[in-house]
Amino acid sequence: MSPITRTLLILLFAIVTRDATWAVAPVDYARDVFPIFQTYCIGCHAEGDEEGGFVMESHAGLMAGGENGAAITAGEPNSSRLFLMATGKLEPVMPPDGEERPSEEELATIAAWIEQGAIEQGAIGPDGDVPIKRELRTPKIATNENVRLPVTAIATSTDGSLRAVARFAKIEVIDNHDKVIQTISGAFGKVNSLHFSNDAARLLVASGTTGAYGEAFLFDVATGTVISQLVGHRDVLYSAEFSPDESIIATAGYDRTIILWDSESGEAIRKLTGHNGAIFDLAFSPDGKVLVSGCADDTAKVWNVATGERLDTLSQPEGEVFDVAVTADGKFVLAASADNRLRVWRLRSIDKPRINPIVATRFVDEAPLVRMAILPDGKSVLVMSEAGNIKVIRTSDWTQVASLEPVGAGVSDLSITGDGTMAWVTTMNGDVVRRALPKVADQRSESSETIKPVYLDLGELTKLSEAGEADGLRTVTDVPRGAVASGKIESADDTDYFRFTARGGEVWAIETDAKKVGDNESRIDPIVAILDDGGAPVLRTRLQAVRDSYFTFRGKDSSQTGDFRVFNWEEMKLNEFLYSGGEVTRLAVYPRGPDSGFNVYPNEGSRWTYFGTSHTTHALGEPAFVVRPLGKGESPTANGLPVFDIYYENDDDPMRLAGSSSRILFTAPADGMYTIRVGDTRGEGGNDYTYEMTLRAATPSFDPKIDMIDKPLKRGAGREATLRIDRLDGFDGPVTFDVLGMPDEAVSNFPVTIESGQRFAHAVVWIAENTKGWDGEVSPQVVARGRVAGRVIERQVGTLGKLTVTDRPNVIPTIVPIGEPTIVPIGEPSSGHSSNWTLSVRRGETVAAKVVLDRRADFKNEVSFGKEESGRNAAHGVYVDNIGLNGLLALEGMTERDFFITADPVAKLGKRTFFLKANVDGGLTTHPINIDVLP
Repeated sequence: MSPITRTLLILLFAIVTRDATWAVAPVDYARDVFPIFQTYCIGCHAEGDEEGGFVMESHAGLMAGGENGAAITAGEPNSSRLFLMATGKLEPVMPPDGEERPSEEELATIAAWIEQGAIEQGAIGPDGDVPIKRELRTPKIATNENVRLPVTAIATSTDGSLRAVARFAKIEVIDNHDKVIQTISGAFGKVNSLHFSNDAARLLVASGTTGAYGEAFLFDVATGTVISQLVGHRDVLYSAEFSPDESIIATAGYDRTIILWDSESGEAIRKLTGHNGAIFDLAFSPDGKVLVSGCADDTAKVWNVATGERLDTLSQPEGEVFDVAVTADGKFVLAASADNRLRVWRLRSIDKPRINPIVATRFVDEAPLVRMAILPDGKSVLVMSEAGNIKVIRTSDWTQVASLEPVGAGVSDLSITGDGTMAWVTTMNGDVVRRALPKVADQRSESSETIKPVYLDLGELTKLSEAGEADGLRTVTDVPRGAVASGKIESADDTDYFRFTARGGEVWAIETDAKKVGDNESRIDPIVAILDDGGAPVLRTRLQAVRDSYFTFRGKDSSQTGDFRVFNWEEMKLNEFLYSGGEVTRLAVYPRGPDSGFNVYPNEGSRWTYFGTSHTTHALGEPAFVVRPLGKGESPTANGLPVFDIYYENDDDPMRLAGSSSRILFTAPADGMYTIRVGDTRGEGGNDYTYEMTLRAATPSFDPKIDMIDKPLKRGAGREATLRIDRLDGFDGPVTFDVLGMPDEAVSNFPVTIESGQRFAHAVVWIAENTKGWDGEVSPQVVARGRVAGRVIERQVGTLGKLTVTDRPNVIPTIVPIGEPTIVPIGEPSSGHSSNWTLSVRRGETVAAKVVLDRRADFKNEVSFGKEESGRNAAHGVYVDNIGLNGLLALEGMTERDFFITADPVAKLGKRTFFLKANVDGGLTTHPINIDVLP
């Protein structure tokens, strides 16, 4: 009898007796049918790699059929293409020739299942589709009983009384005395995550079988029994998490899906989809409203737990995101990724989709970051790399403050004791390693070791010529405290030395300038350095590199301030220091469009350097580093990046006020003798290499300047004046400009303050369209005031300009809130819109406003408000965003244009005036408004 004949006989017998038999023994899809399909069919009909468009690894796929239509007709085996092809009655026969075929009994089982309706019993998936626990057909190899099994996961209870340690198919629960109080064994295989409930009574386990299914178990810790088993994933689980109130369990793994479960009933609530790779970790916000996921698709996502809506995608990582966390105050999202970096975002998207601004990116280790844990006090976070290096990151400023003793490669998990004093690290070689945790201060404290500056008033300087006595291999000239000395570098190997005494904390200004002698111009390019009494260079500071980069697109000469294009610029923040080739600059303005880079301080003219470093040229591809200064006595952190020692040495004025002359601001680290060394930067010398060296007490101060208004005021618009200061001898404070004698008809934004560390600000004078104005010219006087060393210094700046009034311009621009009407009554722009209003923006957020253009009927031209420089007089870190290639531009004939204002986290809190400047009629401004920066 042929196999087909036997099959048909069996089928016929089943049909005849079905009423008696099937009612007693129904066929179960998951138990009886799916294993047959898994054995013979799913290899060619798996989701994502299905032949003929036919997916057989899910009930929904079976019933949907493939490219040739339905494969199963419920209730009719002899009308089901799947069954007919399996029995050889329909071409092509499946499985194909040469492949193992189902047995007669297995075919009968399939026929009986179809006859019963091809139903799916016990559906528990959120979409009604049963996830099947599929057994892999692999050889069973016994493990050598002497082998130490890898430890794959560890968890510590909230009260610190218990810890759970997982090995393959076994979990040990251990008390504070290192006694095993419970052993949980089962068929759960490899454990990828463990979590205790808040009362430590339950243990949540994420497991599964790769390529088959994923499951989570909830165990009773006291008895070791299973409370519930959550099966809903089609591949192994990497994470299972309790919500803060433990009403929900979230699971995720290799199948790119997140499922939310009711923790009491074990029923699936909803499925979250959108990731394009394996999901490695999940974290709830403290209020349980938000779930964060970390994925192999190089993103973290933020989800609304109640609705399942995706609120934001955090796409800055450049490698798999292995671990995510939310701080206990709910303010920040953290992600550790394979690109060796820890990233921090401010959590804004809680109830609705919003952009969560990135706060910090920190290079942590030279190996991928695989685990992290926030300490219970919230002051720091432990971050562990694949290489087994563990770093402590302070959460107040997201800087690395300590490194624990390395564990070595092969680490698998990390957990912290409830009191925050100990970390447990597990390894794949079977070890559980303990590491003590340091106490972390809220901020880096340097006050106890920082030298307080002392400023002297020494009166007249002593003038002297170069002279000296032999001191070893050099000639040294002793100079009084406060002197001017003339000298000459006579040959290529010549160097001059001047010795003086100083007390700790005294601040000295050392200036070395080329000096003309007779009719001969000096050819020297001086370089000056400070040596201690033993002849060694005096250390000024140490700079710890915290992020690495390099120059892209093009290099930079030694004076440029704009378009610094550097690798990984998205990870850099305003006011951070950038080190390259011995020079330290500071980031002032973000790249403002698709074809731009950073601007560095002072954001105009020739660039400033910091820590007394000298200007230098940078080549394309040259390494660069974001650095931070180490406090006195502070040890560098072992983050895999270099530390740079900066000495008191300079061959160019850091602020370029003295051109190529040398300037050093020297704070004596202790009482003693110090030596000023003078030479030529190029190593040259001769009779015309003459100079003058000045040693004087530093006198912090400022020199104010103004770019006056030099065009008539036009009714309905304003004109801009630029206010500047040169900062002298280390003065870094704010300076406020005010005006005297301003006409009553004019509106201005005085007083205007140049913020600490900045060089310029913008003033505006505006008059209404219906203002009569004044006859002739008025010249208001400008003064500047600043507090220096505890006292107020006032400087006369000069006139604001010769102000006159003329008729209205071709276009009148006005800033208005979003939602106001666009039509401006001719002749009454200020009554048509509220000019004096406040736009509020929180740090790290972006808000919108609108500029309205009141055009004369015959004026159709484009109106540009600038590119990177668009937006005037905002606080540092507040800027017009999303400007694109063309900047803030109103096209021909446009009467309005929305624009966006972003406040960086460094922006000073409070109100400051802001206006726009249109590049028409010699530069016309809007009426100033206020921008209020909120926390």
